[in-house]
Amino acid sequence: MERAQLEEFVASAALLAAHLTRQCEASVADQRSAADALQRSADAVGKGVLDGHAGLRQQARLAIRQALADEIPAASRALQDSAARLQALVEQLRREQVGAALRMRLLGWKALGALALASVAIVGASGYTAAYNLRRAEQARVRTEVLQALQHVAITSCDGDPCLRLEEGLARWPKNDEYVLVHREGAAAGARASAP
Repeated sequence: MERAQLEEFVASAALLAAHLTRQCEASVADQRSAADALQRSADAVGKGVLDGHAGLRQQARLAIRQALADEIPAASRALQDSAARLQALVEQLRREQVGAALRMRLLGWKALGALALASVAIVGASGYTAAYNLRRAEQARVRTEVLQALQHVAITSCDGDPCLRLEEGLARWPKNDEYVLVHREGAAAGARASAP
């Protein structure tokens, strides 16, 4: 029985081997099918990721474009407002500068007028002072001449009439011939008329 059992065993083993071979082949086919399905899934996922990536980029571009479309007009309006305010400030500064220049010019003319008036006053005062000093100098000169002449003359009263003592050769007072009589207005005119 050994042989029959051995044959039976070999037949069973052959059947088992054929069954296992079929199962292995089926398993390999399933694995190939699963690998192909997995590859297709991976390809689909990759394509989906690429499509999603492209979609996200497109959405990001659209979002950026939309944000810029919303922000650029607002930024442009803000820049226009700033430019208008700056232009107004420049215009105000120009007006203030013109006003300051006019005030400075007016102050310059006032200062020039004040200097001219001061110069006229100084020249007038100098002229007055010079004329006054010239009169005083003339008076001093006359006084000096009188003082010098008085050193050579003696003035006194001769019997109630004024008389002077002068140089030789002039008409003298009869009581003291060193003095010359000074005649008053009426008497002086008569004396001059009678003088040779």
